[in-house]
Amino acid sequence: MAFSIKTQPSRPMSKSVTPKASSPNSCMVVPVVELLRRPGSHRNLSLKVDFETLTNSDATIEGPVELHILLASHLSGIEVIGTITARWSGVCRRCLAPICEIVSYDLREMFSSSGNPDEIYPLLDAEVDLAPMVRDCLVLALPIAPLCSQACTGPAPDTYPLQQSQTSLDGERDPRWAALDALRISQ
Repeated sequence: MAFSIKTQPSRPMSKSVTPKASSPNSCMVVPVVELLRRPGSHRNLSLKVDFETLTNSDATIEGPVELHILLASHLSGIEVIGTITARWSGVCRRCLAPICEIVSYDLREMFSSSGNPDEIYPLLDAEVDLAPMVRDCLVLALPIAPLCSQACTGPAPDTYPLQQSQTSLDGERDPRWAALDALRISQ
C-alpha cells in the first residue's frame, strides 16, 4: 500500500528550531547541527502540519497532525521523544456508521547517520526529516478495522446476531492447534 503525504507547517514552532524544506516532498526537515555539536543538549518542538492523504485500511487522517516532541542529542545521533495527535475518520466495520475520533501516539525514535536503516531513521547533513517518522507512527496508530464501540450490534442485530460464544463445528479439536486456543487478540 503506497502512502502519499503533503506537509506544511500551519503554526510557528519553538523559536530556535526552524524547519526548512530541502525537498519538495517535505517541509518537516529540522536542522540539528547545534544539537549535534553538544551531546546531551535538547530542544522542544511543537508542530501542526497538514497531511493531505494518509489512509490505513478503513481509517483516514482528517485535518492537521500535532507533534509535541523533544529532540535530544546523543553521541550516536538524535533521539525524538514525544506525542503525535491526529483526528481520524472511517466507518464502523459492523454497522457502517461514520466514526470520527482522535488518536494519540507516544513515540521514541532514533535518527542516526550510521546503523541499520530498518531500525533507525537517517540523519543526513545534520538534519532530521520528521515526515517519514510521523507517517510510520500514524499508520501504526490507526485502527485496521474501525469499530464504533465494543457493544455495536451491527445494522440488523435480529437477523445477524453477534456470536457471543465459540461453538465447535466438529466436536473434537485437533491437538496440533491447541496452542492457538490460548491466543487472545485485543482490539
